[in-house]
Amino acid sequence: MQHNILLCGFGAFGQQHATAWRSVSPKSRLLLADKHPLARDLALRTGFEQEDICHDYRDLIDKADIVDIVTASDSHYPIALEALRAKIPTIIEKPAVKTLKEAQTLEELSQNNAIPVQIQFLLRAHPLVIEAKKILKNGGIGRLLAMDGIFTGWKRMRSDSSILENDGVHMLDLMRFFSEVKPIDFEIIGDELLGGSVPETIHLRLDYPRKVKGYLRLGIMFGGKQTDPYLAGSLTKKQLTLIGDKGSIELDFNENTMEVTDVEYKETTGGFTPFVNGVRARKCPNITPLTLLEQCFKHFLRTIENRAPVLCGLKEGAVEITELLELARERLAN
Repeated sequence: MQHNILLCGFGAFGQQHATAWRSVSPKSRLLLADKHPLARDLALRTGFEQEDICHDYRDLIDKADIVDIVTASDSHYPIALEALRAKIPTIIEKPAVKTLKEAQTLEELSQNNAIPVQIQFLLRAHPLVIEAKKILKNGGIGRLLAMDGIFTGWKRMRSDSSILENDGVHMLDLMRFFSEVKPIDFEIIGDELLGGSVPETIHLRLDYPRKVKGYLRLGIMFGGKQTDPYLAGSLTKKQLTLIGDKGSIELDFNENTMEVTDVEYKETTGGFTPFVNGVRARKCPNITPLTLLEQCFKHFLRTIENRAPVLCGLKEGAVEITELLELARERLAN
């Protein structure tokens, strides 16, 4: 099926969005809105037609069947609001919005008008995440007890979002995905080890229903082990471990590996002794930001054509997570 897709933002990741759309829906027409002249010039050199490029998204939104928002996070809300008022299916890069009120407004519009909105937590489309979810649901590591997330590395901090909003949300979303519930409460600690104005080191401890715990470590000073595929020149560590009473699943999103460990815990003098009964590993080669974007866009097209659920909707990807982020900002300020 052919669509007119309005891409808002043509920075580094916006360019990957354009490539992914051309791969997934080659017959569709790509429109572009970007306020920066250099970005518009680049778009001309990379296949966009002059009449399909504009400075202000409002100049082309009436021609769009899909709106894809990849601008700076503080501009997501007005673009999404305009798209939903026009009843256009919309994709929003994370973090979706800045305030809970914005998230609730978008969700209300989406629900009232049955307009699909997908928040781009693209790790949900990772094949190892999908496989890990099946293993967990089938009891492969027993009862889920805890989730341990790490997103650290030598990488620049963004001016439009904190390390929790930009990096940590990936792990928070995956914890939501695997636990299937939002956290009841959390504790957060932020440190300015470098003496700056914002924390460059953050730790969270989260409480989920059914006594499940969540742990998250973020920071630019812990360093990383692998070249980050999303940000050139960065070394990062991105891992999530699902911990059950009969084993664990460790996912590494830079190496694209999964290790499933079968463990028996026996109560002994001094506490417990773990007995490892087996480890099986799997590597998923050729996973890149582009291939994950392609899977996300394929999913969204199925949503539009077959009324299937989106990969991550506004309730989980905007309302719930923004509520947590607002409370985290408040607690860090105090």
